This record gives sequence, C-alpha cells and structure tokens, in this order.
Amino acid sequence: MNKLKTVDSKVLSILRECPETRFDDMKLILCYYNRYSYMRVGELSLEDIVYNYKGYGLPCFETIRRARQRVQSLFPELSRQCTGCCCDVPDELKIVIEVR
Repeated sequence: MNKLKTVDSKVLSILRECPETRFDDMKLILCYYNRYSYMRVGELSLEDIVYNYKGYGLPCFETIRRARQRVQSLFPELSRQCTGCCCDVPDELKIVIEVR
C-alpha cells in the first residue's frame, strides 16, 4: 500500500475517533505520533521529534496536515466546520432598527 494512502487512512481513523483533532493540526499530529509509533512521542522533546521523526518512522508534520485536508475534503462531516457558532452566520446580514 502506498505510504501516502496509509497516512490518509490513519488520519481518517483519528478524525473519526477524536473530534478535537479536526480543529487543531498539532493535536492531530500528537495523536498520530502517539498512536502509530512504537513509543510515547508525547514524552519526547519537540527538538528530538523534529530532528529524528524519520528515524522513528513517522511522517513529517506537513504530510499529516495535508492528509487531514484530503480526508476532510472527502468526508465533509469530519471537517473543521462548527455548528451553532459564528461560522453559521450568513454572508448577508440584515439589521433592522425599529424606533418607537
């Protein structure tokens, strides 16, 4: 299986199981690294991860970010869209002021 497809399928799994990762790439990356590496990457320093991710057999941050974008384009229900917040305000807003 293509390595890229493997990353996409793993990101899909994380986005389905951990909704908070849909909105934050760093949470997604940490979850990915902790879940799919042979060690607890969260216990390593950022410097160690940045310099040694290939040695640990992990994809770079950008690969995971791009995989999230691809997955979310195919599965809009896993996208960053929020419900019931400012994102739902229509483009055209009409304000009526009534004076009595």
